[in-house]
Amino acid sequence: IIKYKPHLQTLILADYRISFIFFSHLTLLFNNNHYICNLNKKKVNKQIYQQNHKAMNKIISKEQFSEKVFKLEIEAPLIAKSRRAGHFVIVRVDEKGERMPLTIAGSNLEKGTITLVVQTVGLSSTKLCKLNEGDYVLDVVGPLGQATHIQNYGTVVCAGGGVGVAPMLPIIQALKAAGNRVISVLAGRSKELIILEEEVRASSDEVIIMTDDGSYGTKGLVTEGIESVIKREKVDKCFAIGPAIMMKFCCLLTKKYEIPTDVSLNTIMVDGTGMCGACRITVGGKTKFVCVDGPEFDGHQVDFDEMFKRMGSFKDVEREEMSHLEQHVCKVEPQIETKNTECKPCSEKACQMPMEELLD
Repeated sequence: IIKYKPHLQTLILADYRISFIFFSHLTLLFNNNHYICNLNKKKVNKQIYQQNHKAMNKIISKEQFSEKVFKLEIEAPLIAKSRRAGHFVIVRVDEKGERMPLTIAGSNLEKGTITLVVQTVGLSSTKLCKLNEGDYVLDVVGPLGQATHIQNYGTVVCAGGGVGVAPMLPIIQALKAAGNRVISVLAGRSKELIILEEEVRASSDEVIIMTDDGSYGTKGLVTEGIESVIKREKVDKCFAIGPAIMMKFCCLLTKKYEIPTDVSLNTIMVDGTGMCGACRITVGGKTKFVCVDGPEFDGHQVDFDEMFKRMGSFKDVEREEMSHLEQHVCKVEPQIETKNTECKPCSEKACQMPMEELLD
C-alpha cells in the first residue's frame, strides 16, 4: 500500500516483511507500520515519522471483561480495511517489548479501528493490558496469516472457550453472512468468563452457554454442548477455538461423528512471520508453521500432544519475567505503611497461575 502526501512531500509505504530497503535512491526506515521519507531531502523525516507512528496506534477504548481479560479498540485504519475472519496482528507495546500475535476480533471501518481481546498471561500481555484509553501502542502489524475459509456449509457449530470466543466472533459473523445456520457454543469456568455473548447472539441462530461451575447456562463442558447439538440434528461443519486441551477433545468428539472441524492454533505463535520456527506443528504428518500456513488447520490432523510440549517451552522464562515485573511494581508504587508490613513480590500462585491457564 503506497500513500503520497503532497503537502508534506512524504511517501508512506505500509509493509511488514523487511527492516530496511533502498527504493531508487531513497532510504526508507521501517517502523512495523510505515516507511516515512522526505522526497526532497531523501532522508527520514523523524518528526513526520513520529506523528504518523503515533496516529496509527492509539487506544480508543478499553473494556475489562474479567480480572485478566480486556478488550482494546486500537486505531489501525489500513488493517481495519483489509482484515478478514481468521487474520491476526503482531503487537509490540514498547521498543524493548516482544512481538505478540493477537487475533483480530473485529473492526470498525468508519472509525478506522480494530478490536483485540487480550488475556494477561505473560509479561507482554500484562504490559499491554496496563495501558489505558488515550495511550499508544508502539507497533501494530497486519493483517497476517491465512483468512478463514468461509462458504455455505449448511449447519455449523462454532465452539469458543474462554478468550477463544474473541477470534471466533468474526468467523461466526462471516459464516452467518454466507447463509449458514450457525449454532454457537460458548464455554467458560464461570459466568464471569463468558465474553462477547451479545455480539455472538447477534450473528447466531442459537447460542448454548456452558460453564464448569453451573453459574450460568448449563453446567458442563463445551464438548457436552457440542454433542447435544449433534445428537438432535445434522451438523455439517465445526469450528473450535480455545485452550489447546479444549480443542483436542472437541476434535476427538467430532471425529467420532465424522464432522470436519477447523481449529485455530494462534496461542503457540511467537514471531508471526515464519522466521523463528517456534510455532512448528505437525498436521497430517507434515510440518506446518502456524503463523504463515495457519493459524487455522484441520483439527483431526493436528498433533496436539506435540503442540502441548511446545506451549510449555517458555513457561519458566515467563514466570521469571513476571516475577521481575511484580518486584519492580513493589519498588515504585507507594506502599501503605502498616505494622510489620514489607514489600513482597507476587505470590507463587499469582506468578504461576496465568501460565498454567495456557494448558488447562
